Amino acid sequence: MISFLLRRRVLALLIVGAVSAVLAWSALTLRIDPGVESMIPSGPGDLARLQAFQARFGSDEIVVLAFHSDRLFSRESLDRLDQLTRRVAALPYVARVLSPTNVRDLDGDELGPVPVIPYAQVAAGKLSPEALGARLGSHPLFGSLLVAKDARTASVLVELEGARAAADSRNHVVADLRRLASEAGLGSAAFVAGIPVEKADVATYIARDQMIFVPLVFLILAVMTAALYRHPVGMLVPLTTVTLALVWTLGVFGLAGRALNPVTSLMTPVILVMSLEGTIQLLNQYLIARAQGLSRRAALEQAHRRMRTPCFNAALTAAIGFASLLTLPIPAIRDFGLFTALGIMIGYGLTIALTPLLLACLPDLPPRVIRTFEAGPVERWLSGVVRWVARHRTTTALAVGVLLVLAILGVARIHVETDLVRSLRHASPLAAATRFIDANLTGVNSVEIVVPADPGPNPEILDRVARLEDAIRGLPGVRKVTGLPDLLARVNRAMHRGNDAYAHLPDGPDAAADVADFVVALDKEAPADLHRFLADGGEGHATLRINARVPALDTGTSQALFAQIRQAADRVGLPNVSLTGNFVVFSNMSTTLVRHQVQGLAVALVLILGVMAAQFRSVRLGLLCAIPNGAPVLMVYGLMGWSGIALSVPTAMIASVVIGTIVDNSIYLLAPFRDAFLREAHYVTALDAMVRASGRAVVFSTVTLAVGFWVGVFSSFVPTVHFAVLAGAAFLLGLISQFVLLPLSLLLFQPLGRPGAPGVPRPGGLLLAGAVVAIALVTAGAAQGQESRREILLKDQFGKTDGPGQHHGQAVVLIYGKADGMRRMKAWEDGIRKQVPGAVVVVRGLDARSAWGQKTEAEVNERLQQVVPSDIAILVDWKGDLVHAYDLPDADVSTTILDPKGVACQTVAGPVTPETLDEVRHVLLRVRTAGTCPRPAKE
Repeated sequence: MISFLLRRRVLALLIVGAVSAVLAWSALTLRIDPGVESMIPSGPGDLARLQAFQARFGSDEIVVLAFHSDRLFSRESLDRLDQLTRRVAALPYVARVLSPTNVRDLDGDELGPVPVIPYAQVAAGKLSPEALGARLGSHPLFGSLLVAKDARTASVLVELEGARAAADSRNHVVADLRRLASEAGLGSAAFVAGIPVEKADVATYIARDQMIFVPLVFLILAVMTAALYRHPVGMLVPLTTVTLALVWTLGVFGLAGRALNPVTSLMTPVILVMSLEGTIQLLNQYLIARAQGLSRRAALEQAHRRMRTPCFNAALTAAIGFASLLTLPIPAIRDFGLFTALGIMIGYGLTIALTPLLLACLPDLPPRVIRTFEAGPVERWLSGVVRWVARHRTTTALAVGVLLVLAILGVARIHVETDLVRSLRHASPLAAATRFIDANLTGVNSVEIVVPADPGPNPEILDRVARLEDAIRGLPGVRKVTGLPDLLARVNRAMHRGNDAYAHLPDGPDAAADVADFVVALDKEAPADLHRFLADGGEGHATLRINARVPALDTGTSQALFAQIRQAADRVGLPNVSLTGNFVVFSNMSTTLVRHQVQGLAVALVLILGVMAAQFRSVRLGLLCAIPNGAPVLMVYGLMGWSGIALSVPTAMIASVVIGTIVDNSIYLLAPFRDAFLREAHYVTALDAMVRASGRAVVFSTVTLAVGFWVGVFSSFVPTVHFAVLAGAAFLLGLISQFVLLPLSLLLFQPLGRPGAPGVPRPGGLLLAGAVVAIALVTAGAAQGQESRREILLKDQFGKTDGPGQHHGQAVVLIYGKADGMRRMKAWEDGIRKQVPGAVVVVRGLDARSAWGQKTEAEVNERLQQVVPSDIAILVDWKGDLVHAYDLPDADVSTTILDPKGVACQTVAGPVTPETLDEVRHVLLRVRTAGTCPRPAKE
């Protein structure tokens, strides 16, 4: 193939140029998607409910303008607020404005309901400005929504027109609203927030990030290639390859109809830096061949022959890692994974085809550059590291083990956070506005509770909804709750001369007729207000909406709130309610994020190890790579947990992004290692050859990769910053692992056979397989591993800690039972002590799983102290740890003999009988004599 390309180099370059021109045009016309829809999990669940809600009740395209002042409700300030309201209403694409100066209320007198505009009463001198503030601040519908209780903070709610108009001119509308708010002269500060503001700012931030990422990454690549090759050709070849890889990928991305969002915008730096690795490897092999005296053509052919398979497998494993993101249900992540994987394979194709063409067409690199690719200081230093590991295998293994244990403990501390506003930098205007509104008004987030009301809003249904509203108002974190009962209660009050005693739903024998009349009147006089809370599906079918306003909550708190709302709905007889809204959907996303990520990573790990085993024609060598490549991923998630960084949409991708990329280095290093070992069958010698052949390229490409990812620290989105920092750290940890843990694994497990006998497997192959599986499970399971039997520690009724492992070195009788079997447990112990001479170590356990959540620890301990003699301690097993560890049967009582190593020899279930007692006695005596089980241990 290389000979064919070199003979037709001009035609090949013309084809590359033509394709690049077409795809560059597509890349330059890419759209930016500022919405949150691509971040919502696809499928029939949350997204379908959100779309159905928006179809019934309209979108949430509302902008909040908030102001704070000690004299906000003065005549002068109200005049300015009224002017601002009129100017905002005159803006294009503004459908409706609600403010303290134009809000309509409903009062009543002797003649019936009276629609009023409270501010008009101030203008007419019938109501003082201060009284207006107090009235609106305590209003059941507008209090804390338009005016805070202390009347020092007020808001203007701006509803934009349809989605198409808002999308086309959203940036201009938001800019005009910010300008008008700042010019209003209301208080010391003006704050602007809301979904349209989020979309406008996200679009601006994405465009800004792209303007920063691309030049910075190119600068980094230029500096690193200049440091490595010290010649313009050495810079031009890699930079041309990675640039075209990016252009082609973005061009295909655009042709597929995709748009950039906060996640897919990461493709730019990722593809640039990841496409560089293969080019550096190929170029280095070419220069090494030239340093050995080969001609340009021969050197190109040798480099191409040696690197085409390793480069392909490296690209394939990296692509598999990114493709595993397709298992996540979030469209933005799936697009990022799919097109980044495609971009990596495009980069491979350009590396193998374009790099030789450029090297053949451009001037040759001078001898001074070629000579630098003989073994030098970098190779000598790396060889020293490898040899030190070879001499200190035990010390290195212990140090790595300690780090992995700390990493596992750190993983257990990880929490999930998916709030979009919290993803912005603390000083951003939107984040500052959100914090202010959360602190002074109802908050910017809404929990939308949808209640089926068939056959319509009758008094019985409305009473249940009202009781549900009252229950939700009492939940922590809820600032305000409004629904149709509140609107009807306001009408009922007006019907009774504005008497507050009637500010409730109609009752009595005429309640149904009153409700029907109120709904008809609202539909005629205030349809927008009615249809905010009631959607009529026709034929007697209706849906009610309850809106609960909350501040920004972390994921754990919000999930607890949702559970409490559902429980409250069940208590009032509304079991079919559903929760939706952007806030709910994003919070729910956290519950699926980790599970899908673990599934995708497990699939990717299996495929990657399979590719490596196929390349090296050795299952053992392929599986071995799980150790040095899984450990850095585990360590970086441990670092994430210890540093308090939340698991978000970007950081959830780290494992899939990193695992395939770190494996690339193993491929580049193991290829020359395997060749050298097959020649000399000596591990240390083969490791030296590995370092000389690929060590420098691996170091430079990995450092470039890490620094390239760190460009993300300049992102406008905090999770993207975390992703960049942690991914870069993972690459550096992976680099260290390649020259420490990979040699250590090769030396300990010797997957290619014993030194001097290549191809003869060691008996330790099973141990290797077990170690590989363990590392893979730890990496994929993220601290889900169970405690070993020896580590199980439980508390007895007196608060003392004990467990079978505490008696290691002695035969142990484990008597375990449920509350109903406690008397049989005592009979077993008495029988064993009578039949077996000498001291008998007995550990007693109570299966308390049925009491979990029903009784407290103190209650159980108190009951045991009352019914069990004070000299008998019983371990309380709340979660069934002993059952899982020793595979105990589901019986009222069971007796298990453990040998001095903690291995379960035999278990007898049921009450004590002469036959079963004799059987247990026989096994226990044999264990005492032999020090181990008399027969194979139970699995």
